[in-house]
Amino acid sequence: MPGLVSSGEDCADASHMRLRVVICGAGLGGLGAAIALRRKGHEVVVLEGASQLSEIGAGIQIPPNSTRVLDAYGLSEKLQQWVERPKNIALKRYATGHVLGMTPLHPRLTKAYGYPYLLIHRADYQRILFDEANALGVKVHMSTRVVSINTETPLITTETGEEFAADVVVGADGIRSKAREFIIPGQVIEPNSSSNCAFRATVPNQEMLSDPEVAHLMSDVNANSWIGYRKHIMAYPIRQGAMYNLVMSHPGQAASGKWNEPGDLEEMKATYADFDPVIKRVLGKVNGCLKWKLADLPTLPSWVSESGRAVLIGDAAHAMVPYLAQGASMAIEDGAALAECLSRVRTKEQIPRYLQVFESIRKPRCERIQESSRLNGDMWHMADGPGQEARDKALKKDDFQEDLPSPDLDGSNPNLWSDRGFQPWLFGHDVFAETSKALDEMEQKRRP
Repeated sequence: MPGLVSSGEDCADASHMRLRVVICGAGLGGLGAAIALRRKGHEVVVLEGASQLSEIGAGIQIPPNSTRVLDAYGLSEKLQQWVERPKNIALKRYATGHVLGMTPLHPRLTKAYGYPYLLIHRADYQRILFDEANALGVKVHMSTRVVSINTETPLITTETGEEFAADVVVGADGIRSKAREFIIPGQVIEPNSSSNCAFRATVPNQEMLSDPEVAHLMSDVNANSWIGYRKHIMAYPIRQGAMYNLVMSHPGQAASGKWNEPGDLEEMKATYADFDPVIKRVLGKVNGCLKWKLADLPTLPSWVSESGRAVLIGDAAHAMVPYLAQGASMAIEDGAALAECLSRVRTKEQIPRYLQVFESIRKPRCERIQESSRLNGDMWHMADGPGQEARDKALKKDDFQEDLPSPDLDGSNPNLWSDRGFQPWLFGHDVFAETSKALDEMEQKRRP
């Protein structure tokens, strides 16, 4: 039965209430939240509709604002055997591969923000989080599809009729969230379908290293993005050089909400026929690809149910296009902030108050990053012409010196990863400190 926590791995105050939290979804956001909540001493159950974790996926970037969180969870050492640590993000002219601008990552970014920028295969990332959640005592139920949620009780019912009672329900089940239907009832919230979709593929390292024309892409570890009109290719090594990962955005259609639709290799190659011969040579080594539709969510009226006992996080709350590589990071930050907020709860009656504080902390940041991701994509995908030439000239700027940049957005670089104002706000964010500060201020105001 829920009660007061007498001990816990990470409890700053051992008198907070031990809650039963049921999370819908065992993706990165759901598992990250499970770890954070369990470390605070709560009872955590995760419900996942899939029968097993999927190996399907692509590379994913873990920026400093989320490696900070993972380090706090004690996962840095476990990540090391699976990650790459890139030196730069390089934006390249699509047709020639000429470098237009660089965002230095290691060691400069690591030094600036205290945590590294990492590259990893999504499946490896999910497995690390899954194993950690299990080790902490989180109960993960696979093949458990949620069909309804009573947000008043709260009570979750699955398709087999099994019921899960909770003090708090967390909807972390992605852009096409089932939980969202019950947490924000009476509204049809459809993803904003973009005009772009993406191919994704990997090439084994032996195929890359045996070709002198492309071997440098494996040995000189960078996140490379060839940018052109309405399309780009982001590519980098993953699994400690075991394979080269490619994500290729372009105008087109794909089944919405599906991550594993087979792509057509000839279509893929034809789409990038006017690209740099080096990356075309890599595409020639691809033996199979998958295709998915790019989309984000409109701004939701709220993330918290009217009852104040259920909340949305991650893509279920704020799915975003991938042009800042922050979707998973925002989900990881959400989980950390949610655990901090619920660690202040002393009675069940306080749960709605603290979930509202969680939303007030997270919603503005996530929505700004949603919009900034769209803007960064627009910047990448400009048509050739005077505007593109001006962009290319501006991309060459590197305003970062040894001192840390100003936190105020000043537009010093059209690439937001390198913007002197935006970058520290994005990468330097300490979700633990910011959440604790907001909670302290709220509690101070409520004191007589």
